[in-house]
Amino acid sequence: MCRFIETIRLKEGTIQNLEHHQQRVNFTTATFFPKQKPVELKKLLSECPLPTLGLHKIRLTYGRDAHEVKISLYVAKPIQRLKIVYDDVIDYAHKFEDRSQLNQLFLQKGKADEIIIVKNGFVTDASFANLLFKRKDQWVTPHAYLLNGTQRQFLLNQKIIEEETIRIKDFHRYEKVKLINALLEGNGQAIDINQIEQ
Repeated sequence: MCRFIETIRLKEGTIQNLEHHQQRVNFTTATFFPKQKPVELKKLLSECPLPTLGLHKIRLTYGRDAHEVKISLYVAKPIQRLKIVYDDVIDYAHKFEDRSQLNQLFLQKGKADEIIIVKNGFVTDASFANLLFKRKDQWVTPHAYLLNGTQRQFLLNQKIIEEETIRIKDFHRYEKVKLINALLEGNGQAIDINQIEQ
């Protein structure tokens, strides 16, 4: 049976970007369990004891019949080097609990800290995050993403970033790359484009 995860940022006791997480849960539930009512995140999390200090990760695992919530302190892992990997058939349009396709690609990272996945010549995502690329003063995100992350969608809605078609052959047009997800937001470390191993 398919199971899915939703990873939510909890900072100083405040749940962040819940609306976009609920939209993704609704979309996934409608796609895979059309006769089932989606989990109501606000109600579910209101019944959980939430830490009030520091940055925490709320991890919701859910499927057809049950869900599970785990909360843990979050510390971002340092990422300084990236490696390009290629997969023309990968499909991760929903946040599946089964990450075996992504994990297999991650094994190709060599001495790098993280990967950038290229599909059919187009830049998509890292193994656990969406990507932002900087050109002059503008940050853009690949149009050919694998998973439409909640932070990615938030930044697009706020017009802080724009979508752009980014091919592997276009890397010379950009200066830096940054990883974003629900926990990293847009404040992660910017990595020089020459730190990407091709």
